[in-house]
Amino acid sequence: MLAKIVLCATSNRLTAGIWRMGKLLSYQVFQNEAQGHEDFRQFLQAQSNTPLYLLADDVEEDFRLETLPHTSGNARREMVERKLNQIYRGTIYRAAHFINREKEKRKDDRFLFIALNNTELIQPWMQAIEEQQAPLVGVYLLPMVSQVIVRRLKLMAPHILLTERLSSGLRQTYLHNGRLRVSRLAPIPPDAENKVAYVYVTETEKARLYLISQRYITRETALNVVLPSLDSSNEQLARLIEQENGVECSRIDLAAFARSLRLDPGLLAVNPELLHMHLLAIGNVPDNLAPSKQIKNSQLNFIRNGIYLTTGIILLAGLVLTGLYLKESFDYQASTEQLTAQTRAQENLYSEVAKDFPSTPIPSNDLKQAVEVHEAIMDYVRTPERLMQVVSAAIENAPEIQIDRIHWLRTNDTSVKDNEQNAGAAAPASVSSQSQSGGFTPDPTGLYQVAFINGEIRGFTGDYRAALESVNRLVEKLRTNPEVEQVTILQEPVNVSSFTSLQGSTAEERTAQQAPALFKLKIILKRQQAAAR
Repeated sequence: MLAKIVLCATSNRLTAGIWRMGKLLSYQVFQNEAQGHEDFRQFLQAQSNTPLYLLADDVEEDFRLETLPHTSGNARREMVERKLNQIYRGTIYRAAHFINREKEKRKDDRFLFIALNNTELIQPWMQAIEEQQAPLVGVYLLPMVSQVIVRRLKLMAPHILLTERLSSGLRQTYLHNGRLRVSRLAPIPPDAENKVAYVYVTETEKARLYLISQRYITRETALNVVLPSLDSSNEQLARLIEQENGVECSRIDLAAFARSLRLDPGLLAVNPELLHMHLLAIGNVPDNLAPSKQIKNSQLNFIRNGIYLTTGIILLAGLVLTGLYLKESFDYQASTEQLTAQTRAQENLYSEVAKDFPSTPIPSNDLKQAVEVHEAIMDYVRTPERLMQVVSAAIENAPEIQIDRIHWLRTNDTSVKDNEQNAGAAAPASVSSQSQSGGFTPDPTGLYQVAFINGEIRGFTGDYRAALESVNRLVEKLRTNPEVEQVTILQEPVNVSSFTSLQGSTAEERTAQQAPALFKLKIILKRQQAAAR
């Protein structure tokens, strides 16, 4: 998956290079003839399932600058496709390269529509690729990669004419602010090798006039001609172009640029296209011209490799988890064996000690049952401590309350009566309207703590209203305690019944002895569950 094959097709040959992890491993050249086509098929067989990238360098190219309304999503794709069908009807290899968005007026989108008109250039190579079902990723124009050179070298001139000497001829690419606008390929005749300087000067003038005619530049525009070269031999040529064409011409060190890309500059002397192929191999992939049906094998190959990778990751994760589980099982087994050995040792020690134990006349099962019965009995043992805490908390802030008697019992009959013989003798018995607390239904199977409390108002001077309020506050304080289930007033400090007759004489008020303010309460605490054994 880390390997890729980059092809560069010219009119007379095909260069194929193999890259792995961004490094050129090897390359081959196949001539555009029957034997070369057969050799290329064998090359593809040896490199099956390796992604292919095809660069085309031909004279018959087309570049058109168009402006379209700004859209996005499906609307943008449909509009671009309609424009491609309008401009290049019947052309197979075509694409729309987005340049930028205008900053003024409607802020329309600017596209560069590109196409390869001569399909015969790559037809024999595409036929071999389709026969071998090789995963073709895309078809690209070489000038689209040429603009990457200008960007990487950070050439800032607004109008640049990049003039490259390739195996197919002299490639001149015009870039505006680093963006490709148009490119042309001028073949160099074999008899003109001795007149290379003349060819450079002539073709530069033709390119400048063409740009002026197409209104890319004006006659006053400062055009910067850039000459990539491996040595300083083109320095004199640059001065000649400046003198003859009246343009600024500069040379760039192609060898240093290739070394910065980890590419051997010596390879460019024989195959200059290797620089463009290398730029594409390391990730500078331009817009694809091939239709979707020609690149479906690469898409299937990508999905297949993704499945393989996912399967490998899952398998590796499964092996790691299996190893962890095996280690844990071995650890558990070793721990179990260690604990078993310790248990046996303890049993042996117990056996040795038990030999000296005295014999008991009671069987061990009977002893066990006796202990369990004792524990069950202890679970039901209760003392008045809980009741004392509840009453103490209620009268803590009531110093006028005096407790004279507490009768505490534990029973399942919450309606039990007090067994005090003289209860209520000091004052007539009455049941307050607040004596019952609704909503309480006793459980006849459970035991409740019930208490009868007799008390009086300490220092009573005859203020029955204050005595009633004190008792009522005590009752409310008891009812708010979460331990209390029910509070009942059995006797109030004064009889408020309307059926009671009034007796006595007002004349005897000062001499009569004041009767005490007595009251009596019945308290039922909430049932506690037996403690778990």
